Amino acid sequence: MKKVKQKKQPPRRFTDLVGVDFSTTATKVVRLKKTKDEITLLGIDLLPSVDFGTASHKIELPRNMVAHYGCLTYSGAAAIVRMVNAPLPAEQDALPDAKLRELLNISDEYRVAAMLAKRGKGRQDSSFLAAAIPQDDVRFLLKLFPSGPPAPASVEVAGLSFVSAFLNARGEECKNEAVCLVEAGDSVSHYAILNKGAVALVGKFAFGGSMLRSKIVEDLGVDEELAETILADHSINITTSMSDVMTPFLKQLSISKDFIERHQGCRISKVYTSGGLSLMPHWSSVVEQVLGSSVVPWSPLENIQYDPEIVPEHLIAQATRFAAAIGAAIGGFEES
Repeated sequence: MKKVKQKKQPPRRFTDLVGVDFSTTATKVVRLKKTKDEITLLGIDLLPSVDFGTASHKIELPRNMVAHYGCLTYSGAAAIVRMVNAPLPAEQDALPDAKLRELLNISDEYRVAAMLAKRGKGRQDSSFLAAAIPQDDVRFLLKLFPSGPPAPASVEVAGLSFVSAFLNARGEECKNEAVCLVEAGDSVSHYAILNKGAVALVGKFAFGGSMLRSKIVEDLGVDEELAETILADHSINITTSMSDVMTPFLKQLSISKDFIERHQGCRISKVYTSGGLSLMPHWSSVVEQVLGSSVVPWSPLENIQYDPEIVPEHLIAQATRFAAAIGAAIGGFEES
């Protein structure tokens, strides 16, 4: 996936990278190594979350997780991922940054990047997968690694990096299909619709696990800690409460799904879910009910080699939470 990159890139191909995902609930870290066509997991860890509202300070990674370079990703509230359309001369493959900012309706306080998704024919506009990150957020992230290692090689939005992890895990089986991907976290959720392996639409919603916890607190009169336990309990039926919170988000996603099906003449029958929210036992049934598509769980560790002894069992169970971190590192391999 296209990344919002730093101006200076190391003049070499990466074979050993750390992927770091700064989310609301935790900092997810993975270390991957690539040899020929094989990717191996060298380490995986959950660290405390980083508060973007405080002064940035150097972050210390466990020694076994330190490579020379790292790929950073985050799900910031002000970060943007969007498909944009614009005319593109035949001899060009990219839009100027100023044009991207105009299309995204943002100022030069954002760092922007875009990837050509589909070139228009004749007088048709071309489609671009665009991302924008506030310059303040970029500076904050870079200050977490002031001297390296790892030296930051790229910064991107988690709503794009998880797609790279999916394509590595399930891209082959979906190369001739149209599918919807949903990465649902604690405060922000992203979706991507892929048609024959190409991104057709992306989006972001201010929806996540924190809203569900608040709903359980309100409906059942419990505290947040107990609400968290209830959400994870298979035996307690909270489908009604979940539906009340999830349905507005899923209806918006359903509109996007119907739009792509009509305009690209395809049928989206599967929704692949990832992120911490997808671990909740009643999540799949609500998604299936509203979207009318079967929900398929997947792991970002699929098609990645690893020694079971280096991966704690509790992290294997939560592997879906590492989709963005793994995707960031895989994207680093692909673009180096």
